[in-house]
Formats: sequence, C-alpha cells, structure tokens
Amino acid sequence: MNTIIPNNRAIIVPIDFSTTSHNALMHAADHAIIFGNDIVMVHIVEDNYLSGLFGGGSSRNELIKAGAELKMNELKNEVLAKYPNLKVTFLIYEGKVYKAIVEISERMACDSIIMGTKGAEGIDQIIGSTASRVMSYANVPVIIVNEFPKKGRYEKLVLPIDLTKESKQKVSWAIHIAKKYNSEVHIISEVEDDEFLHNKIRATIYQVKNILEQNGVKAVIFELDEERFPGHLGVDTLKYADEIQADLILIMTHQEKGFTEFIFGSEAQQIVNRVSKVPVMCIHPKESGFIYSGTEGFY
Repeated sequence: MNTIIPNNRAIIVPIDFSTTSHNALMHAADHAIIFGNDIVMVHIVEDNYLSGLFGGGSSRNELIKAGAELKMNELKNEVLAKYPNLKVTFLIYEGKVYKAIVEISERMACDSIIMGTKGAEGIDQIIGSTASRVMSYANVPVIIVNEFPKKGRYEKLVLPIDLTKESKQKVSWAIHIAKKYNSEVHIISEVEDDEFLHNKIRATIYQVKNILEQNGVKAVIFELDEERFPGHLGVDTLKYADEIQADLILIMTHQEKGFTEFIFGSEAQQIVNRVSKVPVMCIHPKESGFIYSGTEGFY
C-alpha cells in the first residue's frame, strides 16, 4: 500500500474518516473534474498509535490497515458515483502524519494538497495542527477546508495584498483559477497610518488590479479600514471573506506580513480551526515572481 508513483496531476487528499476530511475530498473532486486532475486519497497510520492501542503486533497492524482499506474503497466509490470519469486511487501509509503527507507529495511530485481543518472524530490522528504543519512544509499549494462549500465553484476570490514581494505571487494563481470559473477577484489591503506606506500599498493594489484586468479577470479593490476591521490582516481577511460570501482566500505560506503569525505562530491550531465557511489556498513562495504562465491543474 506504500507504493508511490509520480503523478503531477494528482491532488492529494489526507483522509482520517472525519467529516472535515470527507468535505475536503468532495471539494477536491468538484475541482479536479474542472481542472483535469486525479484524486489520491491518503490515510496515514501512525506507529505510536498502533503500538499504544494493540501492543505493536504486526498482525494487529494489518487488521487496522485492512479496515482502513475497506473505508477508503467506500469513499472512492462515493466519489466515482458523482464523477464516473474521475481517476481516484488511495494510499495507506505509515509514519508521522504531517511528515508522511509532505513526503508523499514530494515523492509523487503532486499538483496540490486539499485537506480538512479539524481533528478526527474518534481517531485524533490527522487534521487540526497537522494542517498548519503541512502548510508550513509542503512545496505545493495546500487548500484547507472545514465546512463543505455548497457552490462547488470559485466565484469570488479574496486576494489580500501587502508590500512583501512574495505577496504578489498570488496574482498568477488568482488569474489561473478565475479564468476557469469566470471569478471576481476582491483585492484587499489594510489601511496604513503612515502616508508613504499608504500610497505605496495603494499603488501596489492598483497594479495588481491592472494585471488581473489585462488578463480578462474581473477585479474590485477594498481597503480594510480600522473602524470596521480593527484586527490584523489575517483576522480581517476571514471577516471580509465571510461578509461577501467568498469561495476561496489566497495567501502565501511564508513572508507575508500578518499571516506568518496568524497561521503559523503559537496559536496556529486555534486559527486554522477558525476557518469555517471559506476554503483557504496556501501557496508556497517561489523565487520566480508572479507572472501568469497559463499552467494546467491547480499547480
């Protein structure tokens, strides 16, 4: 069950049989069929979990894996019942959960990872703090999902922009996704007290708006004023996304002002669990900038 075949079309979906991992799976299926991706479900069995529960006997381990395989086949059939032409496979893998997910994504050279945000129901093995760790270490985009999005489409994207050069890299992803769904992109930024910084961020967001519109993408600008949005960029972004009933938020996993502490600080678990209605796409920064290249798939 540990054979990993390279597949750059694959969307990896970690599965722990919780509601949130099921939501992530069906969310992944809705978008894989649009982008032409494959689905690879991954269930991670931690060694310490098995040994603590059954005393480490290999025969017991095999029984647990056999039970997981039955459940994975049920999920596979559920996805295929909705999308018969979608390619769906699964892996049952042993290891530390977040490390195993990242390792599989690297060895597979996958397209992206879509995963849930809360702990398992009855088996507290995957999702939760695992999501923040995967987002920190994975080199491919990671979309985190809590509630199942009803639309099955990304009609409204939220694109928070700050003055870091990495922040602009999200523009190419916004263009790529928006072209598939004819999405409207909401470019948002915090209002700076310093006049020089305020003018600089305004120039940046209007540059981003021009790039989007030049690529045929609808774009609007909104500045997060202190009165309505008194928090830092991460909290305010979630609030704004909820208000407009957005379908996806795009952030960078590193270097982005406000989000580094928001997602990956000491309160990472609480913050990740705060994401409820709107999926968040976390993009690992690259050195190559942000020019749209017309890629296929999510990645």
